[in-house]
Amino acid sequence: MDNNESNTHQDKGLALLAQVARGLIAHDNHHTAAQLGDRSAYVGMSDIGKGAECLRAAVAGKLHMARTPSTQDIGEWYRAGEHERIRTALRRHLILQRGHWMEAGLAKVLHANGANLLHQLEVAVEHDGTPIRAHLDFTLVWGWPRPAIRILELKSTERIPDTLYTAYETQLYGQLGLLKTHWSEPVFAMRDADGNTVFEHLTFPQVAKLLFGISLPRQADSMDIEGWVLCLSMSDARAFGPYQPDATMLGMCQRIAGDIWTTARRVWDGTESIDAVDYCKGFHPLCDWCDHSEGCPKFTVQELDDPAYDHALQKLADLKSCRNDLEDSIAAEEDRLRSFYVSVGGMDTTTEWLATAGFRFKISSQAGRKTIDSAKLDMELRGTLGDEEAEELLARVTRTGKPSQRLWVSRRLNAVAAG
Repeated sequence: MDNNESNTHQDKGLALLAQVARGLIAHDNHHTAAQLGDRSAYVGMSDIGKGAECLRAAVAGKLHMARTPSTQDIGEWYRAGEHERIRTALRRHLILQRGHWMEAGLAKVLHANGANLLHQLEVAVEHDGTPIRAHLDFTLVWGWPRPAIRILELKSTERIPDTLYTAYETQLYGQLGLLKTHWSEPVFAMRDADGNTVFEHLTFPQVAKLLFGISLPRQADSMDIEGWVLCLSMSDARAFGPYQPDATMLGMCQRIAGDIWTTARRVWDGTESIDAVDYCKGFHPLCDWCDHSEGCPKFTVQELDDPAYDHALQKLADLKSCRNDLEDSIAAEEDRLRSFYVSVGGMDTTTEWLATAGFRFKISSQAGRKTIDSAKLDMELRGTLGDEEAEELLARVTRTGKPSQRLWVSRRLNAVAAG
């Protein structure tokens, strides 16, 4: 293949990637408009989850302050030969869309089980002048043998986390609290995939009766209500829970919603600068993916003109990428060997070894690692001892490790888009 033919094939491949990027952006815009409506008109549970960790990011998101690519941008970049900008947009929207695709697939799985399923149930309320809406990924309803509700919040991840981010737990607590608190109020609605209204202005018992013929109590106190966060990767899954409705956690969500709403209004009318809004001070892995990290006071930088620094950081990023690929390959090979070991019939997996010419291997069971949920401990102590005594007790048993240094490196998401 000569160079001209190779370049032609490369151009065609880039044209195809540009079409995929345009489609992803269009699909995301349609999904957001159809299912979530005008997100600037209310505070959503994902906003609250984000605000629990970084108020600045939640407010900036509410005001649409991030410059995100449009379908027209993709076409202009392709014609201008700015292919790296297209690849950057494509990678980012693939991650965003992966969750939508998994959500649609899981809905089919739950329907196949014959579940009484509500997909994207909306709860729209107002608290102290702040409009709040929750969109519940999946709500399962049982009427027998005991009336029960299960809320499933789906999270698509590259890797299954050992513990949940605070944002995920806060989001689920808000959903559970709104469901229970406003159970008998006409604040529930649902739309289909195209945004058409399936029902609106109903109480939850009315919803259950209308769609499933199930009669539920008029009050939620006698209901068995739980929530779970379901994390899915492309090759694994894990359920975190159960979580129950908690009045304290709902109050925290309502307070955060109020902070987001009032702060966004002040930034909008010019009485407060977005840079004056409180932000996440410590290290947080989600900062690397934040749409508003460019210009954030946390990342106030001195520009270095020497390209050698960029080359060094790119080399580090490439090495980390190789390490991640190697870890994924190791995990896949371990899974394959574990599956083979288990498939050998009649074997006691606690004692038997399998041997090759140069190795032997077996599977043994290990007890799970015990950890303390510090947030739940804090809440339990405050409820039992009171705020002051709980804080004093926690201060006495808290040990601070020796100071250390940590290298923080994150890619500037808007650096390519800035040209």
